[in-house]
Amino acid sequence: MSQVDRIRIERARPRRDDAFALAAMTLRWDLAGGAPNRPGFLDEFADAWLDAAPSRPAWIARRPDGNPVGFAIGALVTSLPSLRRPAGGWLHLSSLYVDPDLRGQGLGQRIMDEIVGFAKEQSLSRVQLNATDEARAFYRRAGFGGPQDTLMQLVLSGRLPTT
Repeated sequence: MSQVDRIRIERARPRRDDAFALAAMTLRWDLAGGAPNRPGFLDEFADAWLDAAPSRPAWIARRPDGNPVGFAIGALVTSLPSLRRPAGGWLHLSSLYVDPDLRGQGLGQRIMDEIVGFAKEQSLSRVQLNATDEARAFYRRAGFGGPQDTLMQLVLSGRLPTT
């Protein structure tokens, strides 16, 4: 069994330890991308996610010892009723991160499988995201495509609501 196979992926719960795990990984990702640090960021992020948790589903990938090594955060979006289209919802995936030393080993796909499973269980019409140049190939392999080069989506139902 590989080290990635022993990693468990779970839905983040609206509690402080999960909020801080998401905050710490976001901080790490942002710093690696060149963003400047600021005092109080961990508390700021944790409080904001806890306030929004019902509409911001998240997943955490953890090693057997509990240390987080990846995460994803989405935003549930609902279209308003219209005579031209059915009301419905989708998930906008705002963040997907895997620890750099675990990339290319299937963990990102396992997290994506959890997200897509959740979207299907919730009868959402699609999962959409804004892909970076570096991540576009990964999302294409996961089944995502247009409508635009950076805005990608995975259609889960036959008819998409529009906004």
